Amino acid sequence: MLNNNLLRKLDVQDIAIFLLLFKTHNARKTADELSVSPPTVSYSLKRLRESLNDELFVRESSGLLPTARAVYIEPYLRNALEAINRSAEGLGEQDDRELPLELCVPEAFELLLLPRLMKAALECSPRRILHVQKLREKLPTEELLAGKVDLLCVPGPGAYFQLHPQLQRQPLFEDRFVCMARGNRPRQIDMDEYCDALHVYPSPWQSPRNMVDMWLEQLGRSRSVVAWASNYQACLNMLEQLPCMMMLPESLVPTLRIPPGVQINQPPLGCPNFTFDMVWAPSNDSPRSRWLRHQLLSICESGLPPTSQA
Repeated sequence: MLNNNLLRKLDVQDIAIFLLLFKTHNARKTADELSVSPPTVSYSLKRLRESLNDELFVRESSGLLPTARAVYIEPYLRNALEAINRSAEGLGEQDDRELPLELCVPEAFELLLLPRLMKAALECSPRRILHVQKLREKLPTEELLAGKVDLLCVPGPGAYFQLHPQLQRQPLFEDRFVCMARGNRPRQIDMDEYCDALHVYPSPWQSPRNMVDMWLEQLGRSRSVVAWASNYQACLNMLEQLPCMMMLPESLVPTLRIPPGVQINQPPLGCPNFTFDMVWAPSNDSPRSRWLRHQLLSICESGLPPTSQA
């Protein structure tokens, strides 16, 4: 059992990076010897510093020099790594298909793609595991570069998500908004009516910035959001009781329960379309990550669920 909960964040790679930094005093040489990217070394060193509550290595003219704390713990970590290596002797390498896949995605991914992706994963290997974490305002850039997250999904073309230059993105499909509101029949919503109305806002990405408000801001317009909810269905349920509007990606319509009396309307003219993109770090690519991207492309090429026509 660990005496310090912060130590639970560390893994074997962190220990290996510490020991090589201790030996080489050089982050680039450490990355080359371990066949990892420099950002991976930086991310591990950050976690080590946080977990051990010490700078551990101080940059001097001769390189990264260990602190007194680092000198003290080095033999303990070296012994721990040697013990781990001895315990693995005689064991074959773990099948790549049995290693967990780490995904960071919005709610739209879970509704549209996760069921079919999980089906494909189980057909590939009954032991394939998908770990899904919710996309938040701060992108997990360090985790992607360090290989802690295999894939990120974001809306594109990236107006409010600025990606690190070492990350690569590829669109999965294009989507557009529809405007949900109570009414007798579907219709085209004009700009004045839209801006004068009250709105509910689903916040699956937990960000104060979003494509709709940025578009309105460019036109010198704005809307009034009176209620926020953590998911799309909760917002739709509010429309049954409230005289409000809600913007919804059209692809999600078949995955949600549309309350009686709520119509699927066309948004104001000029409302921008958007893409749904996958993002990964080429420096930390692996067979299972390539399998993941191939499956997502195949799923999207085979077609998303058909939407009702407004």
